[in-house]
Amino acid sequence: MMESGSRSSSIPSVSSSVGPSGRRSAGDEQVHLRRELGLLKAVSIVMGSIIGSGIFISPQGVLRGTGSVGLSLIVWLVCGLVSLAGALCFAELSIVTGKSGSQYIYLKEAYGNIPGFLYSWTSSLLMRPGGLAMVTLAMGAYLTDFLLPGDCPVPDTLIKLFAVLAIMFAGFVNAVSVKWTTHLQVAFTMSKVVALLVIVGVGLSQIIQGHTDAVNPSVSFHGSNKDIISLAAAFYQGLYPYDGWGSLNTVYEEVNNPKRNVPLAVIIGIPLTIVIYILVNISYLTVLTPDEVIASDAVAVAFAERSLGAMSWVIPLGICISTFGGSMCSILSDARLPYVTSREGHMAQFLSMISINRRTPLPGIGLEVLVALFLVAIGSFDTLLYGLSFAGWGFYGAAVMAVPVLRYRLPNRPRPFKVPIILPILVFLCSLYLIVSPFVNGPDMEIVYASLFILSGLLLYIPFVHFKYHPRVMRHVTLFLQKLFVAVPSDYVEPE
Repeated sequence: MMESGSRSSSIPSVSSSVGPSGRRSAGDEQVHLRRELGLLKAVSIVMGSIIGSGIFISPQGVLRGTGSVGLSLIVWLVCGLVSLAGALCFAELSIVTGKSGSQYIYLKEAYGNIPGFLYSWTSSLLMRPGGLAMVTLAMGAYLTDFLLPGDCPVPDTLIKLFAVLAIMFAGFVNAVSVKWTTHLQVAFTMSKVVALLVIVGVGLSQIIQGHTDAVNPSVSFHGSNKDIISLAAAFYQGLYPYDGWGSLNTVYEEVNNPKRNVPLAVIIGIPLTIVIYILVNISYLTVLTPDEVIASDAVAVAFAERSLGAMSWVIPLGICISTFGGSMCSILSDARLPYVTSREGHMAQFLSMISINRRTPLPGIGLEVLVALFLVAIGSFDTLLYGLSFAGWGFYGAAVMAVPVLRYRLPNRPRPFKVPIILPILVFLCSLYLIVSPFVNGPDMEIVYASLFILSGLLLYIPFVHFKYHPRVMRHVTLFLQKLFVAVPSDYVEPE
């Protein structure tokens, strides 16, 4: 499965990146991913990766976990600030390492091969495609509800069909062109922001009319949950809609002027998202009571039916656009992880190859799409993913602490952008809180399953990476797949 070692021994037909004389000719061009992402597209990736289905469904869980409106809004703010701090830490780490790959690269550079490999194993084969499957299934549910009359039962098969079509179309666009993908991403990001601004506009109208009982500061903190341990559930619910704040770092090598644009995109995109999220939550509460929010499985739809009347269809349509845009952006960033991991010798060599015609990481895209389709088909992975979201914060905490580790280990690396050292410490403490809290009353089985899945990666790491064992059959499989996908290694030089 894993292959390391020289490409020349594995794929002699394309591995040589020089001419017969041993020197590259002046007209030779190295095949690589192009830098096609400017500041606007970078901001759209940051916001597009974050804004998905979470803001339309998580207010219920946050409000239930906090017990009061006032505390729920504080949780939304804190979760946004934690995400901003983490993204700024990742921006510095991307500049220091100079590579795509986000957490995988940071963990590998700071702590060695095993932590990096275990993150890649867990993320590439379950967390990221699982998240994509969940988003597209949410889109399928909203789209089915939007298209079918209210009294019709919603068939599970139709929901899955819409999810499959969304994954395949998003994968196709990503495979064909990064430019097409990012152009569409800008459009989808603007569309989902407009949908949220519609909600905010209705909320402001309600406030002007005096519907402010639920958000009145004098009563909004009544009934607040004061148990710091049980509040972890509310923070998990609040952090889910912000998940995706590290996606831009996964495509770092494709951003124009990344030392400027990556930090700037974070500084622009995440604060805007925080403001929109808080205003949307306030708007929900100007139309619905806190009890109605808690009772609703789709608070945005309930809000639209109550406030927009005949135009209530706008919000479900906006949710479908939002979730599909999130899936498009998810594949854009997720496919780069197996590409980078393979390039570092930690996954099958074929995954590090690039389409010679499209200059996209086609094998990595194919892997993410296939795993996501499999998870949609089986449809019973929520339990494991819940446990892996717990594990995800373990990886986040370790990754942000790579900031001080690499400052110590690599003091001479240029750092045109540096975060205050307090930021990685605060994010680490938050992640520690989220990791420890579930153990206070005994770990759930989901956490045990997640831990076993992560550790199972060692069964592949030891023989294939540490001892560099590559079965002979893998050479033939790689060559066959390379020809099928018309893909070449990223160090291949295309003659003029």
